[in-house]
Amino acid sequence: MFSEEFKKKDLPDLAGKKKANVDHILVRDYVREIDIGAFQPEYGVKQRVSFNVILEVNTDNQPMHDNVDLVLSYDNIIEVIEDEIGQKRVALLETLAEKIAISCLCLDSVVMATVRLEKLDRGLGRLGVQISRTKVQPDTSKTNLNLLNKNNLVIKTKIPNAGLLFISNRMLKQKNIWFLKEFISTSTMTWVICPSEIYKEFTEMSPETDSEILTMSVAQNAYVLNKEFKNFKLARSKTEVVFLLKGGVNCIWCPTDLYRFSKNDMFLNKEFALSMACQLTKDLLMKKIYLFQQDKLADVLMEDIQKIGVNVEYC
Repeated sequence: MFSEEFKKKDLPDLAGKKKANVDHILVRDYVREIDIGAFQPEYGVKQRVSFNVILEVNTDNQPMHDNVDLVLSYDNIIEVIEDEIGQKRVALLETLAEKIAISCLCLDSVVMATVRLEKLDRGLGRLGVQISRTKVQPDTSKTNLNLLNKNNLVIKTKIPNAGLLFISNRMLKQKNIWFLKEFISTSTMTWVICPSEIYKEFTEMSPETDSEILTMSVAQNAYVLNKEFKNFKLARSKTEVVFLLKGGVNCIWCPTDLYRFSKNDMFLNKEFALSMACQLTKDLLMKKIYLFQQDKLADVLMEDIQKIGVNVEYC
């Protein structure tokens, strides 16, 4: 556990004084056995290290909401820790703490990272370090601010052995549903299925004025699809999709009005559900969107999808 002093002490800030309306997200007492240490007896011998990370996040101009996709996930902190301890062995806790802090600062909305690492097996007490780093750090030699470009951050956000499958309503017809069930039952991948709008008429609506109705029409189709795939989970947010896929659980995309998808995100003319599925593909850091041959797209749609960095693969 954190010491009482650490629990009570205000986290440092750039101005050197306590700030109002500050939000923090944290992971405490995350214990892993790792190979670390500068002394010869420590080489090749794993020892328990406790990881404590507190991130100050910027909530400026963010209205009150209950949307899990708009907040930093605790899993991101765990992913950073796991990635850093999986890299080349380091001798000092200070080095590992620095790497974790810099990687955390690459996450969206994080303005300060406080990292505390403690060895649990070295003597009767705990031996460790605590550092705090901000995005604006005068001593660039310590933090290598070039790494703060989030595009350089390599963490396990990519979901292994998972794919996104978009299906139109024709795949829900009795003559085609068998192909869908057979494909899923024999696949070795984990899938999120993204359905089209439930009725053809919805495709004639305008995303500029009817985005909430269009989103609900996709969700309605998800419920219809869930009757055919009762063992699939309904995923109502991007965060929930990631959680399920990482756990090896197949799911069906069932967006709510909290999922921010509007006219500004549309890039395919009158193809609301497909545009949403392509955007979700990118958000999940996937390179491909899968379709059945029965849902073969026009060449112009294929070209537009590829322009945003997503490839189409047919099953």
